[in-house]
Parts: sequence; C-alpha cells; structure tokens
Amino acid sequence: MLTVRENMFGISEDFDYSVCADCGSVALISVPPDMARYYPSDYYSVGLDPERAMGAPGVRQFARLVIGSVLWGRGILSGMATAAIPRRQLRTLVSVLSSIRRAGLVNGRDTRVLDVGCGSGMLVFALGLAGVKNVIGVDPFMSGGRDLTTGGQLRHQDLSEVEGLYDLIMFHHSLEHVPDPEASLRQAMERLAPGGRVLVRMPTSSSNAFETYGAAWVSLDAPRHLAVLSRSGLSTLCERLGVGVLSVTDDSTGFQFWGSEQYLLGIPLMDPRSVMVKRGDAPFSRRQLRGWEEQAVALNQAGQGDQASWVIAPVANGDGGPGTDRT
Repeated sequence: MLTVRENMFGISEDFDYSVCADCGSVALISVPPDMARYYPSDYYSVGLDPERAMGAPGVRQFARLVIGSVLWGRGILSGMATAAIPRRQLRTLVSVLSSIRRAGLVNGRDTRVLDVGCGSGMLVFALGLAGVKNVIGVDPFMSGGRDLTTGGQLRHQDLSEVEGLYDLIMFHHSLEHVPDPEASLRQAMERLAPGGRVLVRMPTSSSNAFETYGAAWVSLDAPRHLAVLSRSGLSTLCERLGVGVLSVTDDSTGFQFWGSEQYLLGIPLMDPRSVMVKRGDAPFSRRQLRGWEEQAVALNQAGQGDQASWVIAPVANGDGGPGTDRT
C-alpha cells in the first residue's frame, strides 16, 4: 500500500492506494464521496478557454497551420514551432495531435471523433481548426456545454450518456480519472463504428519514474487519479474485452522528474514556486530541466517512460489480436 498526499493544490490530505501484486497497477482504495471539490475552476484542464488561447486573430491562423502540419502534413512546421516556442501547452498539444495521427483519422476530415474527458475542449477546438467536421467532447466536470466557433461541441456528459457511433474515441489522460477503467473502455467499444479505433493516453505505473519516486511520483495525482494502470494491466484488461492493442508509443516528458522533485521539496504543482506556474521562480536550473527532458526522451525510446499512448481496436477489425507493437 502507498499513502499519497494531494500535491497539486497543496491540500493537506493523504490517500491510500493499493498496488497489484500481479501487474503493478495502482488504485485508490477509498474514493471520496465528493470528487468535484478536487476539480476547482482553476484546474488546469478545465480552466483554459480554447477560444481565448487559440481563437484570437493571428494566433488562430498560426495554430491552424501548426495543427494541420501535424495531422495532415509532414509535421515540419510543428517541429519548428515547438523548437521556437517553449510554451508547455503548445508542445503538449503537438504531442497529443501526433498520437491522433498515429491512431488514424480513418475518414479524413469526415472522421467522427469523441473526446472523453475533454476538459476545457482545447483538443476539440484544435481538431476543428484542422477541418475535422464532427468532433464532440464530453466531460462531467465542465461547467456546462457549448458550441465552439470551429464547429466542435462540448457536452456536460459522462461517457455512459453518449449516443451514436464514432470512428475515433479518445481518452487523453482521462481514463485514470474514472472509477472503473474496464467499464469505460467497454462503453467506448460499444460506441465504436466499424473500422474505428480507441486512443488511450495516460500515465503508467510500469515506469522508471514510479520505481524511483514511489508515493512522490507526480502522476499518481491523488485523489484525482483513481487507477493508474501498468502496461501489463492494460493489456490484460484489453484481453478480457476481446480487443487488440495495435501500438504503444511512450510520450513522457521532463514533467515526471521536476514534478516529483518538487513534491519531495514540499512544493505543490500549482504553487507560485512551481515550474508549472513560473519556471523562473522554481528551484531548478535550466540545465537541470533540459537534462530531465533529455532523460525522458531516452526512457521513451527504451519503453520506460511514465506515460504512453495506446491504439486499441476490436480484433474483428482485422488489425490482429492483442499485442504491444511499439512505434
């Protein structure tokens, strides 16, 4: 068992997690009755309005070029943008879009996309900018539904309430927030159109970072992360559902190091001294941060990063059975 402190907002509460003896997956033992209090209005995935972040004149055009380069082109412009602009949000967006390209937009701009746990709808907005016509984001923790100017829709819904079929269903760091990942993945499969795929991006306990930091590992994120699966844990879950893992791509960053090191120093993620808030006031040098990013790249290549993206599909699609092809 691990006792993990809430370390995003500095709430003085501890939570107990169990660690599976067979696969190493980690799960919160007792879920708080009111989880909404741990998702305040400034929670980073719901607090950033995509219309303001990417909808302003000039920014909108630039974002459209970068996003289109990742999804439909050779990615040259996106590489230049991430090299020239060190903003964490942009680099994260490019990484997310790259995982979508690997999963495949099977019908091009007519692909029906469902983003489960969409937060503020940043990705829904981005896909609309790239010309994807049918994109819906659902999240039970958003304040309310809205239509975006890029054509996407945001709905205050749980996956169980979603109707219709989709060609691509995505869980971008949202599957670890649900009480029953197997049930959620099953619901996604039931809403998958023939030939469709599910994309799961999430942290994994089978990583160098969890082995190194244990209860201080930043991606345990107590109590919001209810279950952090190991690689074998997710593979076993897929086998029970009769679906196949088509590919796994590690996409961890230096966050696994500086976030965990901050926790060891007693600095919450949203503290004014945090790299997340103001890098210049953080207790780490640029050289340290750069070294952690380089270490993350090496761990990704070795399949030991602390987060990854899985492309999953029904075996009947003809894509083969469960596996762990690494791309």
